[in-house]
Amino acid sequence: MCAHAANHCKRMLRALRQLIITVVVQPRVCDIAMQQRVSEIYPRFFESLPSMAGKTVAVTGASRGLGFVTAKSLAMKGAAVILLNRRSTTADDARTHIAEVATGPPPVAIECDLCDFASVRRAAAEVGMLLTERGLDVLCLNAGIMLQPDVPSKDGYDITAQTNVLSHFLLTRTLMPCLERAASQRGEARISSMSSGSGFGPPSFDARFYARMGGRLGGQQASYARYHQSKLANLLFTSALHRKLSAKGSRIMALACTPGVCATDMFVHVQTLSRPSQPVDLGRVPSVEDGSCAQLKCLCDRDGVRSGQLWGPPGLGGWPAEVAMAPPTVLVDASAEEALWQCCEQATGSFVL
Repeated sequence: MCAHAANHCKRMLRALRQLIITVVVQPRVCDIAMQQRVSEIYPRFFESLPSMAGKTVAVTGASRGLGFVTAKSLAMKGAAVILLNRRSTTADDARTHIAEVATGPPPVAIECDLCDFASVRRAAAEVGMLLTERGLDVLCLNAGIMLQPDVPSKDGYDITAQTNVLSHFLLTRTLMPCLERAASQRGEARISSMSSGSGFGPPSFDARFYARMGGRLGGQQASYARYHQSKLANLLFTSALHRKLSAKGSRIMALACTPGVCATDMFVHVQTLSRPSQPVDLGRVPSVEDGSCAQLKCLCDRDGVRSGQLWGPPGLGGWPAEVAMAPPTVLVDASAEEALWQCCEQATGSFVL
């Protein structure tokens, strides 16, 4: 890596650590001091994206935040969007709003609880039945949680690991035939994983966070460690998936992205934990729309992305740029990739490409 890129990574990590302070407190209700700032790059970026008419895209965690903006943008570009959310009034409202602005087919909502492998399998089966003929053009693995309690999922795994990594691995494995079908019919398909700058740098991958040990992984004090491991795992998964798909000559691309820091519910949650007595100032960080641009690039850009790439804003925000998916920015290597893959297979079943 060049000196400029290394310095950029160090500056971004310092900025993230200033915004993310892990403390041993429970979440508290906080005031919002300001509405999010006006989007600075999203309007121009959205206009630059090609039409998605004729494409089908499934998005996890599409009821709020980055997932909602992403799904809405795709629908506005003409895509048929499948919303994979837990059942809630928020999810219902999101579907209604996206249907109002869609220029293609109305969105389809399918219940999917990432903390429950059985729910993920049911959702994947429903998607598969829906797309028997056309296949799935894009799988957007957007959903994520951060700084959560050390409690087990329904399946016994850490809720952060299962939500952010294990269930997305299971979803990808199960929907691979749909992705291959679309790639065969239309020349390509894509899988995009949402990571974070919090996954950059040390410590390296630690398999114990993916054992069936939910509730016994360091308590609240280790909440950031659990999140870091999950976001590093997203990058390892993308790198491993790219390598495996390329080896078999698949036309499916594996990509990853980061949003920088933006005015999502996750940002509010972190600030509430770290500064419980102070109102959250959404105006100090980029808008959710601006934070979605790297993900939209991975999903839509026809000529400017390649399988195996990582895209994100420079620093905490800005126009998407490629980030080196290699040490020292990302601690990825063949050994870590294989260790993650084995952990995910042990939790969800064999995934052979």
